[in-house]
Amino acid sequence: MLRTDRRRVVLASLITAVALPALWFFSSDSANKNGGSGSRSTAPPSTKYEPDPPLFVGGTDTPKRPTVIEVAVPTTLPANSMRAQASFHRYPDTLTRPCSVLQAPDGAVITVTNIDNGQSTTCTNTLTLATLPDDISVLLHTDIFAEIGSVTDAPIPVRVSW
Repeated sequence: MLRTDRRRVVLASLITAVALPALWFFSSDSANKNGGSGSRSTAPPSTKYEPDPPLFVGGTDTPKRPTVIEVAVPTTLPANSMRAQASFHRYPDTLTRPCSVLQAPDGAVITVTNIDNGQSTTCTNTLTLATLPDDISVLLHTDIFAEIGSVTDAPIPVRVSW
């Protein structure tokens, strides 16, 4: 260590050794003048816990007795209707407004309602397609599908009745 560095360390140590006891002495002296015993925290006059009374916003202080709550339950669908996912397919025969619903009888007039926007249309069930894509229960002709929703939104949730 250089000689000047040693002098700086010694000077800093002396200042610290004088400053810390002076600060402690003056701070404890001011606490004694204010009537304190030197400690900064004071204990509460009573150690017994007393909770605040309950607060009921906008009403009386007494709570209401429990009552039976009515819950709105949606009605069940009739036997000739169901909820499903619908998509589109271009059928070769467009004169009969074709669609495919495997759960409905062949040749039945099907009413398809888009659950998202409430638009509704009808079509004739033709079971010409023996299989439908996965997770699709209703397959509409492209023009019929466009009446109840955009083809870019396919598949859409629908309610089907016949």
